[in-house]
Amino acid sequence: METRFNVFEILQIAEKIEHNGAKFYLKTAELFDNPAFRDICYKLASWKARHEKILAQRRKRFSEKTGEFGTFDPNNYVLSNPHVMAGLAVFATKAGSLKSPLGKENIKDIFKDAINRAKEAVVFYNGLKGFARDPATMETIDKIIKEENRHIRLLTEQLKNQQSSE
Repeated sequence: METRFNVFEILQIAEKIEHNGAKFYLKTAELFDNPAFRDICYKLASWKARHEKILAQRRKRFSEKTGEFGTFDPNNYVLSNPHVMAGLAVFATKAGSLKSPLGKENIKDIFKDAINRAKEAVVFYNGLKGFARDPATMETIDKIIKEENRHIRLLTEQLKNQQSSE
């Protein structure tokens, strides 16, 4: 049985990834005693939460316009639960795990980690293209990848600004 996601489901996956990212950065903030470091993590969490809302609005507009929703297939758990795919993505690790900040990093490390996670998201979404049901789904994934690449550029600028201020 072949698993193919539609636009609605891809947006659900993307929303869950952003939600996981916001939770991740909130938990990461708790690891730091330094208020400046916590503030950066809170800003990253806020950024992820805002992007989650944008994706939710996009999904709602898509459904209202097309009448298309997620698929329920009792024989295909992943297709019926697209959030499972999100659990395989970039924020599947927990703050404080071996692949996560431990609270001993500096500001540059936090930005580098955020950049690497955004790059991992691009890789994940490129892989998700193989599960696109139709051209509209592929276009949606391409838009999400474009947004992630924009995030990488913005985070890289922040890192450069941080390095030049030292």
